[in-house]
Amino acid sequence: MKKKVLVIYFTQTGQLNRAVKATLAPFENNSEVEIYYEEIKPKTPFPFPWSYMQFFDAFPESVQGVPCELQPFTFDTSIHYDLIVIAYQPWFLSVSIPINSFLQTAEAKLLLKNKNVVTILACRNMWLGAQEKMKIALVGLQANLVGNITYVDKSSNLTSLVTVLAFALGGEQGKLWGVFPKYGVSDKELKERAPLLGTIVLKNLLGGNYNNQQKDLIEAGAINIKPNLLLMEGRGRALFPLYANYISKRGTSGTAERRTRVRIFGIVLPTGILLLSPIITIVSRLAPILFPSKIKKEIDYYSNNNLR
Repeated sequence: MKKKVLVIYFTQTGQLNRAVKATLAPFENNSEVEIYYEEIKPKTPFPFPWSYMQFFDAFPESVQGVPCELQPFTFDTSIHYDLIVIAYQPWFLSVSIPINSFLQTAEAKLLLKNKNVVTILACRNMWLGAQEKMKIALVGLQANLVGNITYVDKSSNLTSLVTVLAFALGGEQGKLWGVFPKYGVSDKELKERAPLLGTIVLKNLLGGNYNNQQKDLIEAGAINIKPNLLLMEGRGRALFPLYANYISKRGTSGTAERRTRVRIFGIVLPTGILLLSPIITIVSRLAPILFPSKIKKEIDYYSNNNLR
């Protein structure tokens, strides 16, 4: 009997879709596997490109996990899927609103219970907090997280800040102003590394044993955690709930009452990253020397699928 795989994803720009297709190419070419795709679609689509206000106005609901309404699903919850792949993007260090909304549905509760799940992320560079929230959601749904693969923009933090804003707010993904590199996960990485990672997952799917899968994925380069981003995310995860509460106290998404606070946050966040990045980069270079065991412990934890 063929192994059934369901891929649940949300994408605006197609970058995540390319990452998923590249990773699962070995599945598509295997006669022992049937693969189904389910695109999560909000009833009111999120814009792309975003306007400045639309982009930052999505911040409170992203951080607080407020769901949006979704279009009906096409998958059949009565089918036994041997593996479920959830592909998503982090929004403001959290699971994107559409995927988080799916995780809160009755259908997700039925679909994911006792199922093996692999997550695939494609993003700028900060994904640790989002994956922690994903872990919590999957535990609540009684699902088994057996693998995580992340694809990130390899540019420096400040460079990718400029290029991601140009991409999200203007749709510009090429070499910005002839100076900044192309935004996003590199085509070379998707061509060369993604199929190798997919082959590891396929081998474990066919063998029915995922005990060493994440270890094998890590050794193949599925996870790359930089100390400076680890430290910067830690600051963001501490402060973001405070900012989200500050904005949402003035109204729900799209309301005029909170526009001023959204506008303030839209200035504070990029400015804070610009100011803190050089400092945290310096600290991050000292931290492995001063606290080697602690930094290694944190990197090991976030590289794996357990939840502390």
